[in-house]
Amino acid sequence: MLYVDGMNGLISHNETVQWLYTLVGSKFRLVVKMALKLLLVFVEYTESNATLLIKAVSVVDAKRGTKLWSNIVEILDEKDGVDTELLVYAMTLINKTLAGLSDQDSYYDMVDCLEEVTLCNRGTLINFS
Repeated sequence: MLYVDGMNGLISHNETVQWLYTLVGSKFRLVVKMALKLLLVFVEYTESNATLLIKAVSVVDAKRGTKLWSNIVEILDEKDGVDTELLVYAMTLINKTLAGLSDQDSYYDMVDCLEEVTLCNRGTLINFS
């Protein structure tokens, strides 16, 4: 069950979304899994939340001095690849976020950012388009 008041509070408080995205970069698998699940619920709640997530990702990655979506791409780029559940949640979050974008320009800007960060991470390329 979703609590509408809580979700509206989350929508209006981008710092919480930034914190959740920061948790995606945690060393602890369960923390990462729950952060991804919560971000998925956030993005699926309403399409305009995709833009809010992108704003949060931009702020967090700018503070860290990394490229956009680097936390998510690190999950996808893990050599072990043992935890397929995290891989599925990470790809689902990316796909739902891209699907929630309102215009093609924003969509292609995000795809370009994702391709750029994957090219910088050990030469691995994941086709997002």
